[in-house]
Amino acid sequence: MIDLRELMAERSADAAPSGDRLAEVQRRIAVRRRRHAVLTVAGAVTLVAGMATYVAVPGGQPAGPPTFAAGSATPSASPPASPKPVAGGKVGPFAEYARGYRVVAFGKAPVSSKKVEFTWAVNAADVAFLTYCPGLPKDTTLDLELAIDGSDAGYTTNCNSELHNDPDPYGGLRGYGSTPRQTAPKGASIGDTVTVAYSVTGAQRNGYLPKIPTEGTIYVAVAEKVPFEQYPFPARPAKPAPPEPDGMASEPGTKVVHSDPADPNTPVSTTLTWHRSFEYMVVPQTPGIYRVSVNGVPAGGGEVYDYSGNGPNSSCQVKRADKGHCLLDLESLKDGDTVTVTVTAEHATGPWLAELRSEWQDPSARG
Repeated sequence: MIDLRELMAERSADAAPSGDRLAEVQRRIAVRRRRHAVLTVAGAVTLVAGMATYVAVPGGQPAGPPTFAAGSATPSASPPASPKPVAGGKVGPFAEYARGYRVVAFGKAPVSSKKVEFTWAVNAADVAFLTYCPGLPKDTTLDLELAIDGSDAGYTTNCNSELHNDPDPYGGLRGYGSTPRQTAPKGASIGDTVTVAYSVTGAQRNGYLPKIPTEGTIYVAVAEKVPFEQYPFPARPAKPAPPEPDGMASEPGTKVVHSDPADPNTPVSTTLTWHRSFEYMVVPQTPGIYRVSVNGVPAGGGEVYDYSGNGPNSSCQVKRADKGHCLLDLESLKDGDTVTVTVTAEHATGPWLAELRSEWQDPSARG
């Protein structure tokens, strides 16, 4: 994968750009400012800087969400009949529902205690741990280590003063890191009730601090993935904005495909000339699950939970000197081959479009 910083670094490795190349770079910057990574269909990811550590718990499918006992961080033992989920609620400082997950338990403690614990009835196969540490000294981040029932779970994360799990205006989860993380925390199995503990192991502010601060509060929560069809989406706008192409559509080699007017969940395919690279951006009108494949090989996708028009996107650029490939199942393709790109949607209730391209970004790198 490549991001904007890599793109600019590649440009700066050559001589200063000419007027034409500068305009091209500026155009790409404008395009990429609108692009936001989302959770891919492949699985959960690990977030850094206090956002969340995402892990998958092995076992069966998610069961019905538990309810909270009044004033407790622990789900009640005998929940009543589950009411219809409602968007906009809070569990402690966290949004109860956000980006496909529901917070089911949380705990808090002063930073001075250096530890926070809560109990969790494991009830889903895909979960997210969320952290929030208000009141820390400016620019300070805590290092936290996760334990399940007193045993090291093999996960660490960071915690700062920014609350990141409120509903994301760009749809889906923001992922940092290209490799999905699907290893379960040790000691967590569906059907068990476990004690979750986060211990403060250090602090950073422009490097490690010799002393952990004592001011501030630690909040930690666990959220479970909600089946898409059961998620409480925001109210549908009276007139949802029609999907519109962004700057990528005007770049060389880009094709724009539109959903079937009769059924937005009908797969749509087109062909591209392969140039050992692939880039796509889906612009949806409504929530849904959107996926992209190349010659039948999954190339990415994601879930959208709002009506903002922002959907999954990805970019894969590989220099010829590299032996690897971002789509390993397509290594046999040669430049100039024709590939079939298919975009599919599930649960979409309005039109969408997709911008697709297989165009080498730096002509001087070809050889």
